[in-house]
Amino acid sequence: MHPSIRHFLIGFSALLYLMLCSTAFAVNKKTDLIYLKNGDRITGEIKSLDQGQLLLKTDALGNVMIKWEDINYINSDKWLQVELTDGSRFFGQAPEPESNTDNLILQTSRGPVSLDPNQVVKIEAININETFWQRLDGSLKLGFNFSKASDVTQLNLNANAGYRTRKYLANVALNTNLTRNGEGTDTTRGDLTGTYFRFRPNRWFWVGSLSAQTNEELGIEFRALGSGGIGRFLFQTPRSNLATSLGLAANLEKTITDSDTTDNDNEASWEGVIGIEWNFYKLYSPKASWRLSANAYPGITETNRNRGNLDLNFSQEFWKDLFWDLSFYYSYDSKPPTGALSKEDFGIVTSIGYSF
Repeated sequence: MHPSIRHFLIGFSALLYLMLCSTAFAVNKKTDLIYLKNGDRITGEIKSLDQGQLLLKTDALGNVMIKWEDINYINSDKWLQVELTDGSRFFGQAPEPESNTDNLILQTSRGPVSLDPNQVVKIEAININETFWQRLDGSLKLGFNFSKASDVTQLNLNANAGYRTRKYLANVALNTNLTRNGEGTDTTRGDLTGTYFRFRPNRWFWVGSLSAQTNEELGIEFRALGSGGIGRFLFQTPRSNLATSLGLAANLEKTITDSDTTDNDNEASWEGVIGIEWNFYKLYSPKASWRLSANAYPGITETNRNRGNLDLNFSQEFWKDLFWDLSFYYSYDSKPPTGALSKEDFGIVTSIGYSF
């Protein structure tokens, strides 16, 4: 791996560690009331509703996951963003209802609205007094595989952190894989990507991303990729969601063979971007999720070159915020640079992770 890339990845890992430590000092008032259908009442701080479970932070019990279907109603003076299956979003507070009702009452700036709880997909607590660190969430995964018969060792690091507001989601993800072959060629695969989603009505969104990549198997020492486009969630429920996107990308590459020459006249090539992402969740304990993400890059400047990648992922929680993960990745380039070991690169990674 190029020294500058190695130093950058080490620095990013250190930054992520500081982010994890910083979240431990987050302190907010726990004044939200959750009324259950069995008559019980729990006091805490609403954090989010996702995958059919409400995350409530309490003083005595720590983080508590409550099935959404077991909740009668909520009473919160926090500002909540509520998203429905049809993509509509509402922003307001949840006062205690004045009469018996099965609906979620939300007091918005335009007055109260009554929402069917069966149509609620997500709830995010948006506290304007929260610090940058308090709004971060993400995960960290570390995997290690060794085969004595083939003398192959594989090390994988995956980390991501997201920052969400009412109107957008910003995410940074790092994925690096080092494969050491006892009697073959060692290879490195790395991807650091920052993505920005701007939410629009009716499940539409704008998306833009910047990434730095390396893949020695495909002959890429360094690739800078910038893209932008438009996408839409085709459907979203507590159990699953499916999104597609279409856009344009600029690709600037430095190949492994370029390192042995003085030719620095590489120009950015233009590519199309076609993306699809599907997530499926197993609700309740133990929580599990399946994720499929695929991107195709048909060549525009180089019409005879087409690239693509596919990621399949399964993860399951086994204790609190710890989970184990099984991932498969596949990359393809119909016209890889000179010096590439293959037109395709793929692998299976098992890892242990922590979400925050």
